[in-house]
Amino acid sequence: MNRVFLQRLLLAFSVLAAGLVSRARADEVEVANTLPLAPGVGGGDVLSIGVSMFIVIGVIVVLGWMYSRSRFVAGGANDVINIVATRALGPKERLLIVEVAEQQLLVGMTQTGVQTLHVFDKPVCVAEAPQNSTGFAARLRAAFQESRK
Repeated sequence: MNRVFLQRLLLAFSVLAAGLVSRARADEVEVANTLPLAPGVGGGDVLSIGVSMFIVIGVIVVLGWMYSRSRFVAGGANDVINIVATRALGPKERLLIVEVAEQQLLVGMTQTGVQTLHVFDKPVCVAEAPQNSTGFAARLRAAFQESRK
């Protein structure tokens, strides 16, 4: 076959394909014109979604706050066992001074166990009320206490 014949054949297929594509697009336009339009997203929809998101986030915050409060309800000031001091020795090791029945114990705590290291005859340190720290938990707690007043 010669080169001119192939070029004309390719041109004929291109014209045929272009005609089919344009006919298909015309059919799509006709179908699109006969279908009802979908409703658009309006300002009320955006407001509804925003309010719903705030409600969900609020519920998560309230549930988290209730969970944190429920963990500390059991650890009141009238407990028999008090942790007087703690010192981290590593990522999973720490020393604790624990007060039980007016006696203080030095306790070593690791990932695999807890061991009494020493029993003190006299109290080494006095359990103090928690000081105001500048951490996020302290600030959040103070904000909640102010909001209750």
